[in-house]
Amino acid sequence: MKFGPVILARVAALLAAATALGGEFTATEQSSRLYTPVDPAAGGGLRLRLLTTAKPMGVFALDQSDANRCYRGTAESSGWRFTGLPVGKYDLVTVFSDRFYEGLLLTREADTLTPADQTSINAIIQASVPFFDTKLVHRTGGITGHEGKAAIVFQEVRTRPVTLQSAEVRNDIQIRSLKMGFLEEVNIGWQLINTREIMRIEVGGAMPKGLIRHVYVKALGNIRVTDSIKDLGEIRLD
Repeated sequence: MKFGPVILARVAALLAAATALGGEFTATEQSSRLYTPVDPAAGGGLRLRLLTTAKPMGVFALDQSDANRCYRGTAESSGWRFTGLPVGKYDLVTVFSDRFYEGLLLTREADTLTPADQTSINAIIQASVPFFDTKLVHRTGGITGHEGKAAIVFQEVRTRPVTLQSAEVRNDIQIRSLKMGFLEEVNIGWQLINTREIMRIEVGGAMPKGLIRHVYVKALGNIRVTDSIKDLGEIRLD
């Protein structure tokens, strides 16, 4: 089976991290439009150090008022830095080859989703995007009932062979996507309205295959940014 150019163009190849772990990769690049450009007129930003011996593949800041605004941090010798962030509140996500940590806000009100809601939401995710054959919803939060709204954190993995645009079939790589999802309860039940991909990873070589571990870290969320660089200091992930 071949996949269209839109899907293929978004297959991520994080070559620096991947090459260090061994294996041959396709060198396809993640869409340059996935992340929000910094605002050169904004003086806000963040500086942080992660208390971990492993090196993250990426650190991301999502605007609480609009999760579509996702900024990618820059690695420094002393940690990670974000610049050009508009004034607002942000939640962070940090991704490693074998796990990811997040402090994403899912609902501003008390979570009232029922087990039935969560079962329905999970079924919708499992049926979405056939390209990915393995999926897991990690966290849900929202308001139950008619016209209710919910947000989720989930990951998707293609563990089956990947057919490249050249028609080459690759059995040695997988594609992993880490996302937020936004759902609404309508007359026919819950519907997936929008998703926000945070990172798409080409998995190969010695990198862990399949689903990776997820950890919610409260300290990574609800971070206020004003018009200067805020130093968050050291953040312990485990």
